[in-house]
Amino acid sequence: MLLSLTSLVCLLPVSGGDDTISATDAIADTPTAPQPQSSVATELFRYVFIVVLVTMSAMFSGLTLGLMSLDKVGLEVIIGAGENETATDEERDKGDAARRILPVRESGNLLLTTLVLGNISVNSLLSILMADLTSGLVGFLVSTVVIVIFGEIVPQALCSRHALRIGSTLVPLVRGLIFIFYVIAKPVAIVLDRTIGEDIGMIFTRCELQKLLEIHVKQQALHPEEGHILRGAMGYKRKPSKLSMDMIKKIYKRGFSRIPVYDKDPNNIVGIIFAKDLVLINPKEEVPLQQFVQVFGRGAQRVWADSTLGEVLRVFKKGGVHMALVYDVNNSGPGDPFYELKGLVTFEDIVEEILQDKIVDDTDSPALRKVRSTCADRITMDYGECFVAVVAGGEPDTDFNAFSMTDSDEEC
Repeated sequence: MLLSLTSLVCLLPVSGGDDTISATDAIADTPTAPQPQSSVATELFRYVFIVVLVTMSAMFSGLTLGLMSLDKVGLEVIIGAGENETATDEERDKGDAARRILPVRESGNLLLTTLVLGNISVNSLLSILMADLTSGLVGFLVSTVVIVIFGEIVPQALCSRHALRIGSTLVPLVRGLIFIFYVIAKPVAIVLDRTIGEDIGMIFTRCELQKLLEIHVKQQALHPEEGHILRGAMGYKRKPSKLSMDMIKKIYKRGFSRIPVYDKDPNNIVGIIFAKDLVLINPKEEVPLQQFVQVFGRGAQRVWADSTLGEVLRVFKKGGVHMALVYDVNNSGPGDPFYELKGLVTFEDIVEEILQDKIVDDTDSPALRKVRSTCADRITMDYGECFVAVVAGGEPDTDFNAFSMTDSDEEC
């Protein structure tokens, strides 16, 4: 068998003392043809393209967080606030920005799918280009640091704080991306709509709204008094009416304008007389209270002790009354259960619950209350079979024998 020249070189060492060389060294010293080098323009294009991809990755990442954090309910609130006549310039600008974003945000799953597909595509291409420029562990670390810092952290931090401004500016670009990825994104969005449902926005419960009001007050976005009133208006409907009842026996002694009248049993209220109607009566005439109630008395509106203030307010609006008697079933005794008068609730009580504050008018001063109480102690009435509902100790006063006033009562 014949050996080639190369084989002979490999088998036969060149001897000559220290000048002996191996075949490998001989081959290494053989001149090779020059390899083609990338042009400077190509390398520059690669770096520019990497910068563009990092920018696009940042845009996709920031828009995903920024636009998806703006739910439809929040956008509608911002739009409505901007359309208000008393809106500030800042609120109007936010309203205009929200109005541009809302049409895109309404298809939440389509928007999310488009942005995620774009972000994944850009990051994958960016990793490939970074791997061509570097190799091994260095390429992995460089691409990871660039994508995480410039493609995720920085844009998400910016868009989380300026979502409206950035999102409204990039809406035309987002529409173009939705058109590009529509063939892939739309089927995925339909599946998401069918399985997990459409994005309807953030809806707060009553308790969450009350907590939201507290936060706005702490951040000085609302005046403390406004927040106090709003919390009261949100909670009054669920408060039981018995929380605002005053014991009925205090009314007459305090000289209030409305006086309930009962027949024999204090639980049987037959009507309500107004103190202002007493000016129509001649003090010298003995007018039976029963007759007076039949002519001037108002019907007593009844509610139950477990009725909420919201229900009582509807009763007031429907019946045109401002005071209701609160009853409850008493089944504690050995006999049959019966309806027991527990107290009363007035329209003013409900307003105070809404405002979360006491209403003090000109007749609520301590001096006038004292005068009214003194006058009330001097009034006697002929009740027949009716009694003034509120008397000391809950029992009829035996001095109620005539509807007359003493001579010293004129100053009252």
